[in-house]
Amino acid sequence: MNASGTAILVNPHPCGHIVYPYTDEGLVGQAVCLFASAGLRDHEGVVLIMTSEHCEPFRLRLRTEGFNLETYELSGQLTCVTSEELLARFMAGGSLDEQLFRSTISALIGRARASVTNGGHPGRVRVFGEMVSQLRNSNPVATTRLEQLWGEVIEQHSVALLCTYALAHSYDEMPHELIALHTHNIEREPPP
Repeated sequence: MNASGTAILVNPHPCGHIVYPYTDEGLVGQAVCLFASAGLRDHEGVVLIMTSEHCEPFRLRLRTEGFNLETYELSGQLTCVTSEELLARFMAGGSLDEQLFRSTISALIGRARASVTNGGHPGRVRVFGEMVSQLRNSNPVATTRLEQLWGEVIEQHSVALLCTYALAHSYDEMPHELIALHTHNIEREPPP
């Protein structure tokens, strides 16, 4: 990852909507860990919405960096939830329940923010999510709408959001209409 991408992950704009398309599982793990660990070190709330496949590897990376995840989770500063669990809450029969999405995500953000409130001033929160990547191939309409809803949540709650999209091959491209829904695009490394 280049220096610009690293800077965006370490210090995202408070209302940044970041996309990181990837083909390398190792690189996405580094990116998510960098994003989350910088937030925890800066006393920000961190919400990780990960696929069940990524849950333990990402948590292990954070533990390796010296974070006691259980302590952060008990305080509410860190919330880890699987994307499958969340999608099951507000996706029924391929349809997105927008109100349920908003209330579910608002509750996650609210808990994280409350844990880092300082002297009555609201703390910053950053969110990582893989739900859109999961929906991309099976339900492109819901994927686009979910990205739009995330944009609304970002504005309403002033949070930074990192979205990752798994691409099958290094030559795959993300649709431009999805890229356009983000404020920052962390480009993949060019293929060798």
